[in-house]
Amino acid sequence: MSKDVSAVAVKLLSIRAYSQHELQQKLLQQGYDASAIQHAIEYVTERGYLNDAALCDMLLCNYAETKKYSLRETYIRLRRKGLSAALVADKLAGYDGTHEYQAAIKLAKKYWNSEESQILPKIARRLAAKGFKASTVNKVLEQLRDMLP
Repeated sequence: MSKDVSAVAVKLLSIRAYSQHELQQKLLQQGYDASAIQHAIEYVTERGYLNDAALCDMLLCNYAETKKYSLRETYIRLRRKGLSAALVADKLAGYDGTHEYQAAIKLAKKYWNSEESQILPKIARRLAAKGFKASTVNKVLEQLRDMLP
């Protein structure tokens, strides 16, 4: 039976990347027992098909490219994928405020150009609600003030 679970795990991972936790949950939902799942996870990990650190790096790269999320929101999204808090914190330690600022300014300009007019306090609240640090929000507001006529 464990050989079948390993084959299913390989097939799932060939479709998309999963964290160890996600793969475990997916296999549990399909009715496999815990010991067979553990064996399958060891099997795919040993072969390099399952790698939480690589998945975390890939997701961080995707999030950085889209410039949509604060560091806090990025942390939450990665944790929802089942990645360990220590791994996520370690990976995010390499990110400076530049990434967060770029994401915040992108969102602020989106709000700025929307029909809601140029209301700085409203933009500040929206950015804060998305998890951006106060220092980042203040920096963005300074740039937007410079854009005022």
